[in-house]
Amino acid sequence: MKLRLLIGICCQSLLIGCSWIGFYKHDKAERAPPDVAEKVDFPSSYEEGIHLDGPMMAALEVAMKELLPPGVKAQSDDERLARCMVRRDTYDTTILKKSEDLYFVSFIPNFERCGLSDVLIMDAGAVYAIDGRGRILSEF
Repeated sequence: MKLRLLIGICCQSLLIGCSWIGFYKHDKAERAPPDVAEKVDFPSSYEEGIHLDGPMMAALEVAMKELLPPGVKAQSDDERLARCMVRRDTYDTTILKKSEDLYFVSFIPNFERCGLSDVLIMDAGAVYAIDGRGRILSEF
């Protein structure tokens, strides 16, 4: 009985170790130094903010992972353009809640954020139709 328990604990500790080698690895957000953080004055109301309900936020997350999956590498003949296309801050995003079970998420790149004002690409960006279960129904 003790041997089975010991073997079970060893096997379980090996499975937990998978996260140490990167199977569930994700980069944490960068934190500002304390002297910068202490200057932040939080608003007393968020009424004027942009409100995303839970399903809308989930649809955005699904669409973003489809557009720019974690670990995506830049690929283009123009290295500057390739680096720009894999930056999340390049894209302007619009979410349209068509019904409780249908969301449209649109990504349109703004290349000027990368210092590329001379770039014109007609098929850049994407629009995804996502259902309330987090499935991509279609893309345009």
